[in-house]
Amino acid sequence: MSTRTIHHDDPNRSSTNATGAIKLGAVLYTSETARRGVLREFAEELKARGWRVGGIVQEPVRAEEGQKGGIDAIALDTGERIPINRPTRKSMDSGTCTLDNAALTESTAALRRAVAASADLLVVEKFGDQEQKGGGMADEILQAAVAGIPTLVMVPAIALERWLAFTGGTGDLIAADRDALWRWWGADNLYTELARAVPATAIKRVVVGLNWTLVEGPDGCGLAQTPPRGKQGCRTLSAAAAGRDLRQMAALATSWDPFEAALGIAAINAHHNKPTLAGGDDNGLDAMSDTDGTIAVVGRFPGIAERLPGALVIEREPAEGEYPEAAAVSVLGRCQGAIITSSSLVNRTLPGLLKAASAAKVALVGPGTPLAPGLFAYGADILSGLVIEDTDGAAQAVSEGCGARALRKFGRMLTLKNGA
Repeated sequence: MSTRTIHHDDPNRSSTNATGAIKLGAVLYTSETARRGVLREFAEELKARGWRVGGIVQEPVRAEEGQKGGIDAIALDTGERIPINRPTRKSMDSGTCTLDNAALTESTAALRRAVAASADLLVVEKFGDQEQKGGGMADEILQAAVAGIPTLVMVPAIALERWLAFTGGTGDLIAADRDALWRWWGADNLYTELARAVPATAIKRVVVGLNWTLVEGPDGCGLAQTPPRGKQGCRTLSAAAAGRDLRQMAALATSWDPFEAALGIAAINAHHNKPTLAGGDDNGLDAMSDTDGTIAVVGRFPGIAERLPGALVIEREPAEGEYPEAAAVSVLGRCQGAIITSSSLVNRTLPGLLKAASAAKVALVGPGTPLAPGLFAYGADILSGLVIEDTDGAAQAVSEGCGARALRKFGRMLTLKNGA
């Protein structure tokens, strides 16, 4: 099985499946499925977010006067339309299949292009009669999966047994639902998406302090929590900023080295948390006060007991009455609300926490929170972070080892809510 090497300094390279493992999903539908176009909508949404999506979707063609309707295959990378089905009156009366096999073969070129380009996602609509017999786009589906390209295929529920035989039982079964598709896509991809949004502009300043890491770009200044010195992975990083632009620095957010990740998150925040950004001025903790049910809090926030009495606190070094990190999945899974510290971005626990809290209302809170609405699709409902307005003052404070509370006088807390 092939693998793809991921370079942290190139945010255009895919990080959706860095191990090269097969990531294959069957999107099941029936004749009663209300939104048959959900896979196409999902593919277009990812394309709009900067992901490289290839493959084929289908679209019914309306019948015009003197003509019959049919089906077009549409290449997601080029928009090319290929007429794969044009029924005649005779075929309709006799019930004969009018699939144009030559046109179907032509449409497989879109799948081959996606494989050759190591696309971030391959979409195939659908696992039809030809594919069930081993023809059509069957070979290309398997080639993409074996190449480590995440692949989604529309599969009629009545053909599930044939699909399982075709794949050897490999992959996931997914409902034809946007939320289900996003859960399959996975919150790990949020790092790459955030980094890709950052422009290749010059870095003005980098300050790595005892508690916080600061990166200043041309339009804003961003923070991330500095990993504790001496922890595994927190080592001296040679030429951390030298020769890098803001986008290259942001790409370090995909690294498993916490020191690199902190620089990357700070660079991402330098782009997203601009002083011109508008939003609410309420604290992220207070934004959850109207949530019914139990609230879990990942991270010990000051004043949490007064603001949210009865909240279940999860901490790396728990005090009496608090839960250890090992209990996070269990606790989050039974709560209606979850407040997660932004330091979870740096230590790479955020994707798992978002998955565990998928049924809860989630707030990401702290000076290192990216104020990027794109995070809403990955499971966050509230984003509460710091917008720095006095960059010189903040840089000086970071260099002196200040804490989160001291940083607030150099900017303002700002909160974004999904749907607001």
